[in-house]
Amino acid sequence: MSGRWTVLVLCLGAFNFGACEPYRIEYRERPSFYKQTSETELLDEVVLEDGTVLRFSDSKNTPPPAPSSQRQERDGTPSAEPISIRTATESGELMLTSYSPEHVLSHIKRGIRLREYQLLWDQVLSNATREAYARDGGDFEDFAAFCDENRSELMQFLNRVGFGIYSSDVVKESFGSSGIRIRLHPSLSSQFKFTQLEIVRESNQLRWLMIR
Repeated sequence: MSGRWTVLVLCLGAFNFGACEPYRIEYRERPSFYKQTSETELLDEVVLEDGTVLRFSDSKNTPPPAPSSQRQERDGTPSAEPISIRTATESGELMLTSYSPEHVLSHIKRGIRLREYQLLWDQVLSNATREAYARDGGDFEDFAAFCDENRSELMQFLNRVGFGIYSSDVVKESFGSSGIRIRLHPSLSSQFKFTQLEIVRESNQLRWLMIR
């Protein structure tokens, strides 16, 4: 969205000032590739807990952040095919790929929502995190228990990040040699149990390192 947004404050009951109830609408641009990479339907309008209405439109000028297959148009110009980040093999096994932080966020949101914890453990969670579980005597069952016990709070955080990922509500920053931290702006963090997601690059893909 590159920080582009518009705020309108509207007043209901224009002819009855005693019943005037102001509320805010924010118009935000969302890169067009996001619809290609998302495995769930993206909403064009979202109402936040404070009553703010977010209305999204797709930006046509933002290229996708990940490689994709290409085909040649009649005039010889290559055209990007839609990116598939969740595919099924001939045997029916699901394969998840993550080339951008948005891909990781999409996988985690879907996995938590549908309780696909084994899929998250096997293909989304980083090797470093699984090794940390093992060092502490933990395993997949402990990870699944954490996800299930905190499912509501995790979804609240993940949804809020998804709504604001292209705005100043969400801060992206690098750490270490290949880490990406996605966190809520301090003005919002006090409203949520979880406030930041850490992602690392492993074997040419991005993986979920930690959520705090």
